[in-house]
Amino acid sequence: MLDEQHIQELEDKFQPRARGKKTRYKRGRAHKQVIALITEQAGNRRHGWSGIAYPTPPPGIVEQGRDARAGFQPTFSGSRHEREWIVQYLGSFYEDNIITDVLHPVKGGKEANVYCCAAHPNTGAILLAAKVYRPRIFRALKNDALYREGTAMKNEEGQVIRNRRVKIAMEKKTEFGQKVLNTNWLANEFESLRALHAAGADVPKPFASGENAMLIEYIGDAGAPAPPLNRVQLRRDEARNLFERLLHNVELMLAHDRVHADLSAFNVLYWQGNVKIIDLPQAVNPLKNPHALALLTRDLTRLCAHFARYGIAADARQIARGLWKKYRLPE
Repeated sequence: MLDEQHIQELEDKFQPRARGKKTRYKRGRAHKQVIALITEQAGNRRHGWSGIAYPTPPPGIVEQGRDARAGFQPTFSGSRHEREWIVQYLGSFYEDNIITDVLHPVKGGKEANVYCCAAHPNTGAILLAAKVYRPRIFRALKNDALYREGTAMKNEEGQVIRNRRVKIAMEKKTEFGQKVLNTNWLANEFESLRALHAAGADVPKPFASGENAMLIEYIGDAGAPAPPLNRVQLRRDEARNLFERLLHNVELMLAHDRVHADLSAFNVLYWQGNVKIIDLPQAVNPLKNPHALALLTRDLTRLCAHFARYGIAADARQIARGLWKKYRLPE
């Protein structure tokens, strides 16, 4: 059984290594760009959010976006760079009558920024959450190869990639290869949400996906998004019920060939006595990923550690082993 230390060793194994002075120079330049953008973004902290703005898009993208989406004038006015990326990636949802406005940012995460949007009446919802993935250099998850292992890579149309040149581009992390990898990261989350929501799991309902962004159910009120579980103080009886509910969700995911692979109190939202599990881009298939049992054990270890503060004692390894045996999964 792999533990947290072994998971870290695996992650280090998949960590890309810098090659030569040219690579180091590019990384240093990217780091300086991040610092500059964080400084520029400081004005948004009045919203209780300190996400990082996006870098300047390639020449021509913003101009094309403005011409095609001149009617899309979102209320939220972040930094110039951030607004340009919002128009670029959320404008298509506006054109398709899924959203009518982008109201304010909700949070900045390690892979994406989340925004509260006014939903179009066609959707039957009042608010939707827009998750916009960051460009690759802003992704904090350095070891995504660990989670991709055993997963078929797909193109933007959802077709399995068999072209040798495309596969080489992904392995070498060329600009095109990075785009394909990013597409798969988003597609994996959207497909997981769709399958798990249909199965009755406590995950946000997915509405639409597009280039580098997706729309999902918004949890909370317009001015008060649902907080993550790690920021909520529960009554002991409520804690017991929610712990059992989350264990039920872990099993339900496993029954539908999913292991969250990054589950903790940080990515469980709490709202009006209920929970919603979020952030599934790294979800793995237990039938194909050789590290799935270790990742499942880590998920359960984090949940058990969080609920131990409420006097709930549970053996994460024993639970993981029991579920693995129940569904007759490969060791």
